[in-house]
Amino acid sequence: MDKEALQQLLEKISDGTATDAEIALYNSYYIAAERAAIASGVELPDDEGIAVQMRENIQRRIAPKKRPFPVRYRYLAAAAVLAGAIVTGFLLFQPGATLYHTPSTVTVSSPEIPAGGDKAVLTLSNGKQVLLNDVNAGDIAKQAGLRIYKTASGEIVYEATGNGTDTGLNHIATPRGGQYRIVLQDGSKVWLNAASSLSYPASFPKEERKVTLSGEAYFEVAKDAGRPFKVITPSQRVDVLGTNFNVNAYPENATVHTTLLEGSVSITANASTQKTILKPGEQARLNNQTGSLLKSMVNAQDAIAWKNGYFVFNDTYLAEVLLQLSRWYDVQIDPATIPTIRYTGVIPRNEPLAKVLDMLEFTGDQQFYIENKTIKIKH
Repeated sequence: MDKEALQQLLEKISDGTATDAEIALYNSYYIAAERAAIASGVELPDDEGIAVQMRENIQRRIAPKKRPFPVRYRYLAAAAVLAGAIVTGFLLFQPGATLYHTPSTVTVSSPEIPAGGDKAVLTLSNGKQVLLNDVNAGDIAKQAGLRIYKTASGEIVYEATGNGTDTGLNHIATPRGGQYRIVLQDGSKVWLNAASSLSYPASFPKEERKVTLSGEAYFEVAKDAGRPFKVITPSQRVDVLGTNFNVNAYPENATVHTTLLEGSVSITANASTQKTILKPGEQARLNNQTGSLLKSMVNAQDAIAWKNGYFVFNDTYLAEVLLQLSRWYDVQIDPATIPTIRYTGVIPRNEPLAKVLDMLEFTGDQQFYIENKTIKIKH
């Protein structure tokens, strides 16, 4: 960010018109400036009155409600990592920003591990498999009343060209280190996270729209009052008409998280038949063992941070942090060496693994190293 852009940002924060993302971007510069001289030469405002007003505006926007922890900067445009329940200091990171500390101490005994990307395998109803990251933009297949193609941006689209009759199941699966976007025949959009899969009819029948999910996906469901949309996982069913929501249902997790951003959804637990209806900003937590279903208000944007290119950790145990990293970077973790500590913050998903571990290491007492594509902790 150059001086002119920063000045415009300061003015927006000063008059209260800045977005959450812009506030976070300002914080990244402000905190870095307090920790060290800004190497880029960008000047922060000299007017103490303006600075105080900006800080007050920021505090009003991010002040926690009866939380036992200090204020946390949890916005997606910046990346911060705070170690432990009692925060003693932190540094905000953003893509391309200078890291104000010593060079990485993360030992890597194998080639650098890059971030994941758009990778998936599509299996058509006739059994044909397509490696999506290897095909060019254009038609992939034409079935009865249906065209399947890849856009220039890499998205897979199912487009009705007539009265679709092929209701055979299609299947898209992302590997560890992969993600993908797909537009279903009804116009609904789905973002698949790493190590996830979705099964769906090539063309939806007249009665209902039903898909089966393993792993994590974000849905923007096209409105169709006559055909409810159902997302099936091994432990629950989500019923919607037209709405935006995220489902995290990795089989290795003890809990399924369903987070609603827009509209309304009904969730039914398979084991207990317990049912709940979510409003925007609410999250349902289903215990896979007991079938109990609870809900609470959350920051719904945190749940889809992965779709927007970020890891968001909110008082998250290090074991869960490393589990998320292992899926995205396609590495293993050594659970026996993981201490019971928590992290809060935001990290860009496009950084190489060593840099991400360096961010974690800088804020805590742990030292990480990578050996044979396994994240380990020094003791």
